[in-house]
Amino acid sequence: MSRRLAARIRNFVTNRRGDTRLREEMEAHLAMQTEENLRAGMSPEGARRQARLQLGSTESIREQYHAEEGLPFVERLVQDTRFAWRILRKSPAFTLLAVFTLAVGIGANTAIFSLIDALFLKPLPLPHAEQLVRIYARGPTGHYGAGFSMPEFENLREHTASFSALAAEDRIAQLDLVTSDGSAEVSGAFVSGNYFDLVGVEPRLGRSFLPAEDAVPNRNAVAVISDDLWRVALHSDPAVLGRPIQINGVKFIVIGIAPPGFRGDLVGSPEEVWMPAMMLGKAGYACGDGSYNCSLIDAIVGRLAPGILAARGQAEVSSAVAWSAADWPERPSRRQAVLFPAGAAWPDSQADDRGQMHLLMAITGSLLLVACANLAGLLLARGAGRKTELAVRLAIGARRSRIVRQLFTESMLLSAVGGALGVLVSFAIKNLLSRFYEFDSEGFHHLYNLSFDWRVLLYAVALTFITGVFFGMIPALRASRLDLATDLKQGTPTARPAASGLRHALVIGQVALSMVLVISTGLLVRSSIAVQRGTNFDPAHVVVLRMRPELLKYTPQQVQSLVVQSVRRISGYPLVQSVAFMQGGEGLLWNWQNGRDAQVSLPGAETNLPHAGFSVLKQDISANFFHTLHTPLLQGREFNNGDRAYSPRVAIVNGALALRFWRDGKGVGRTLMVNGLPYQVVGIAANLQPGNALQRPEPHLYLSYWQSGATREGDVRLAIRVAGDPASSIGAIRRVIQSIDPAVPIGEDMPMSEQIGLEYMPVLLARSVMSWCGLLALCLGAIGLYSVLAFAVRSRTREIGIRMALGARREDVMRMIVRQGVRLTLAGVSLGVAAAVVLTRLEASLLYGVRATDPVIYGGVAVLLFVCALAACFLPARRAARINPMEALRSE
Repeated sequence: MSRRLAARIRNFVTNRRGDTRLREEMEAHLAMQTEENLRAGMSPEGARRQARLQLGSTESIREQYHAEEGLPFVERLVQDTRFAWRILRKSPAFTLLAVFTLAVGIGANTAIFSLIDALFLKPLPLPHAEQLVRIYARGPTGHYGAGFSMPEFENLREHTASFSALAAEDRIAQLDLVTSDGSAEVSGAFVSGNYFDLVGVEPRLGRSFLPAEDAVPNRNAVAVISDDLWRVALHSDPAVLGRPIQINGVKFIVIGIAPPGFRGDLVGSPEEVWMPAMMLGKAGYACGDGSYNCSLIDAIVGRLAPGILAARGQAEVSSAVAWSAADWPERPSRRQAVLFPAGAAWPDSQADDRGQMHLLMAITGSLLLVACANLAGLLLARGAGRKTELAVRLAIGARRSRIVRQLFTESMLLSAVGGALGVLVSFAIKNLLSRFYEFDSEGFHHLYNLSFDWRVLLYAVALTFITGVFFGMIPALRASRLDLATDLKQGTPTARPAASGLRHALVIGQVALSMVLVISTGLLVRSSIAVQRGTNFDPAHVVVLRMRPELLKYTPQQVQSLVVQSVRRISGYPLVQSVAFMQGGEGLLWNWQNGRDAQVSLPGAETNLPHAGFSVLKQDISANFFHTLHTPLLQGREFNNGDRAYSPRVAIVNGALALRFWRDGKGVGRTLMVNGLPYQVVGIAANLQPGNALQRPEPHLYLSYWQSGATREGDVRLAIRVAGDPASSIGAIRRVIQSIDPAVPIGEDMPMSEQIGLEYMPVLLARSVMSWCGLLALCLGAIGLYSVLAFAVRSRTREIGIRMALGARREDVMRMIVRQGVRLTLAGVSLGVAAAVVLTRLEASLLYGVRATDPVIYGGVAVLLFVCALAACFLPARRAARINPMEALRSE
C-alpha cells in the first residue's frame, strides 16, 4: 500500500514526464497496429484510422491513467484553484475587499489566541517542563498568598514520595539593587539550594548554590544573576564573578550568571536575581522566629517523580500538609495546599485572565461573524450575477456537484489568502495588545513569550478553514440551483425571493451584531473615562512613589525622621502644591480595594446584631491626605498634625461605612470600636469606589498614620500634587529624597493617572479592542447594506424603467430604494438593541460610572447606525434614479 501511494505521489510530481511517456507508448502502439493493418492489405489512411479506432479515445486513456497512477483529487483541486484564481483576478475590487475583511477578522482572533497561548498554553522553556509543579497555600478567603513557613516546607519535603525534588521559593517583586550606575528596582527570588538542579538549569558562567549555602540563616550572602541583569546593569562584565553587588543594603557575592532566556519558573513574572532562602532575614523579609506562624515562602516548586501524575501529587500534598491546631494554633485548618502546573501564572490572577480572554474572544469572534455574513452576502449577489455562466456550464454537461465544488474552491482560496494575511496582521495586533501587559499598577515589569508557535499556526489554519466553509458553502449551494430554461434567456440578474430573503437576513444580522459591538464600545469608553478621571479624587498632576527604608533595617525613629524630612523638603520644591503619605504595605493610595483588615463595631453592641461588628479595609494616612487627592469631606475634618500617638484616637470613615452604622449617615463626634479600641469619628469622606452594577460601595476606614504605629514597618507611599507635568517632576522628587539618604529604596514612581490606567488595564484593553472591532463591524455592515441595495437596483432595472416610463419621479425611485435600506436597518437595530440588553451584562464587571442599559448610548448608537445606513443607501438610490427608461427596456 505504501509503495503504491509513493508511486502515485511520484507520478503526480513528475506529471509532465509521465504524460510524455504515455504519449510515446500510445504512438508506438498506433505505429505497430498500423503496420499490422498495412500487412493485412489496408491503405495507409485506412490502416491508421483503424488503429486509432482500436486504441480508443486518447483523452479517456489519459484520464484513466491519471486515475490509476496519479492523485486525481489533488489534480482536480489544482485545476479548480487555478480557475478560481483567474476568476478572482477578473474582479480585483471584490477580491481585495474580501481578502481585507478576512485578514482583519482572522488576524484579530489569531492575535487574541496568541495571548491565550502565552498566558495558559506555552510550556516553560525548561527540561521536562511537564513534570514541574508549583504548590501554593490557599487561605480562608480563597486567595493563594497564605504562604508556607520553613518547618512546613521541610515537613513536606521529608514526607512526600510523589516528587523527585522540592524547592522553596519566595518571590520579591521589589529589590533595591545598587550598582556603580546608581540604584534600580529588580525582581528576584529567595530559593532553596537545590532550586537550579530541580528546574534543570546550569549557569552560563560560574556555579549555582551549594547545599551548605542554604543551611544556616543569614550566613552565605551569595547570588546568581540573570543574563539580562548581567548585560544591562553590569555591562556584561566577565569579571563580575566573585564581586559584591548591594541588594537591600546587603552585599551579595555574585557566584553565577543564569543562561540567556532563563527568567524563573513563573509565567509572566521575570526574575533577575536569586539568593538562598536562608538570607531572607538578612535582606529584611523574614519573620525571624522560625515557627509555623511565620509564613514567608510564597510557593514550593516541585518536580514530579517519573510516572507520577499531578493528581497523586495533589493527594499526597493535601495529606502531608495538615494544618492542625498544634501546628497553627491561631488559625487551625483554615488553609489548603493546592498544586498547579508550573507553566501557569499566579493562581489569583488566572481567573481574571481567563475572564478577560473570554471577553476578548467574544469581541473578535463577533467581528469575524460580521465579516463572514458580509462575504456571504457579497457571494450571494456575485453568484446571482454569474447565473448565465453557470447555466451554460450546466447545459453542456457539468454536474451540479462540480459547480458547487468550483464555487466553494473560490471561497476557500479567498479564505486562504485572507488567513495568510491575517497571520501577518495578528503580529501587529499582538504587539499592540502586549503593551497592556508590560507593567502592573506598582510598576513591576511583566514578560510573556508571545512568539509564534505551532499552536497559533494550527489555530489560524483551523479558523481559516472554518471561516471559508462558513461564508462559502451556502452561497455555493444557492448559486448552483438554477432554472436553465429561464436563466439562459436572462441577460441581467434577477432577485429570487429565497435568495433575496437570505441576503436581507445576513444584512440584518450584520447590523444587529454591529449594534451590539458599538453599544459595548460606547459603554466601555464611558467606563474608561470614569476610572481614569477618578471617583471623588483627581489623579491629574499627582505623582505617586514608594519608599521602603525597612529594607535597610531602619528603626521606627529613623523612619519617622526620614518621612518628616522628605515631606518638608518635597513641600518646599517650587512646583509642589501639597504632599500626603500613608502606610505603604496597605496598598495603593486611592484604591478602595486596598488596605488591611480591621474589625469595627459600635460600643456596647450585642454580638448577635447585624451591625454589631464586621471586617473592613483600613488605611493609615497622613494629614492633608484628602486635600492632596481632592477628595471631598462630607462631614467633619481630616487628620491634622495634632493627631499624634499621645492624643485621643481619631478615625475617618467613608460614606458607605457611615451609612452602615448610622441611618442618617451622621457619624462625626460618635465613637467607633476598631479592633476593640475606641476611636472618635472626626470626619466622613466621600466614597472613592467608582459606581458599578455588581459592586455596592464598600465600607472603608482611615486611621491617623502617627497614631497607628506605622513607622514600625518602614514602608511609605507618597502622593505629591504638582503644578505641571507630573512625569517631568519625578526625577527632581527622587533627588530630594536621595539628598536625605542616597541608599533609601525608592520605587513604583509614576504619575497617578498612569497608575490608574495600569490598575484598570482590563477596562482599557477591552475598550481598545472593542473600539476597533466596533468600527470595523460598522463599516462592514454599511458595505453589506450597500451591496444588497446595489444588487437590488441591478436586478430591478426593468421594473424601475417601467415605473419611470409610467410617470414615477426620480425622487420616488430614490425613496423606494432608501425605504428598503431603512427597513433592513430598523430590523437590525431592533434585534441589536434586544441582544445588547442581554449581552452587555456580560461586561458589567468592567463598567464603572455607567449602566449597562444607558439610554444615551443606546440612542446615540441607533442614530449613528441610521446615519451610516442612509450613507450606504445614497449611491444605489442615486444610481436607480439615473436609470434611463428607454435604455432599461431596450436592454431587456
